[in-house]
Amino acid sequence: MPATRTRKKVADLGAVAAGLAHEIRNPLNSLYINSQLLEEMLSELPERSVPQKDDLLSLARANLKVTQRLNDTLSGFLRFARPPAMDLSLVDLNRIVEETLRFLEVDFSYHGVALKTRYHASPLPLLADEKQLKQALLNLLLNAEEALDKEEKVIRVSTGARGGRPFVRIQDNGRGIPRADRRQIFRIFFTTRKNGSGLGLSIVRQIIHQHGGTISLRSREGHGTTVTVSLPFEAQFRAMYPGRLPLALPPRADR
Repeated sequence: MPATRTRKKVADLGAVAAGLAHEIRNPLNSLYINSQLLEEMLSELPERSVPQKDDLLSLARANLKVTQRLNDTLSGFLRFARPPAMDLSLVDLNRIVEETLRFLEVDFSYHGVALKTRYHASPLPLLADEKQLKQALLNLLLNAEEALDKEEKVIRVSTGARGGRPFVRIQDNGRGIPRADRRQIFRIFFTTRKNGSGLGLSIVRQIIHQHGGTISLRSREGHGTTVTVSLPFEAQFRAMYPGRLPLALPPRADR
């Protein structure tokens, strides 16, 4: 299929998704607000006037959780169908990884996760949307944490350059991914989690591809999973998209 036709189909999908999201979100928000009001009203009633108060409160709170989950799924699908434009700037991959890990330090410590890091000796300059790239790495790190099922929980994160391109690698010693699931893991709506939406890893791959990168996965059941994200250097990114970038971009305060 010609590239122009493919782009048109993607644009049409985005337009349909936006319209659908708008039509669904309005009544969904009303349902959420009404559930909040119902919970507040029930909480204020005396026990003796409503014998089933606790049961009704549980139902109202369950409705709040389900409605919020539906809204999150809708937001994720809309983000996948109509990805936001990238706000590119010059960044250092080492710093991006370091700051993302710093955000998770307390959570990892609370859950007994040992974090082991190894950074490339020199900066790894990229043209990237810092917010989106951090979100992609955050999702991968949280997935790694969720997969940890042993007494000794370890996540290893390293950065480097291989084949002329920078990379970040995330390795866990968790349960691993069954062979039958590995080829589907990045497909939209595929999930093995009870309450998963199947959008997280699809959005991660989309963000990495938008940055001109690739994402690969190796896993062994019972031994853990390794995810490697490879991205182009600044000069490589400019060569991939000639004429689409300004000659100078605002730098970040990288170390």
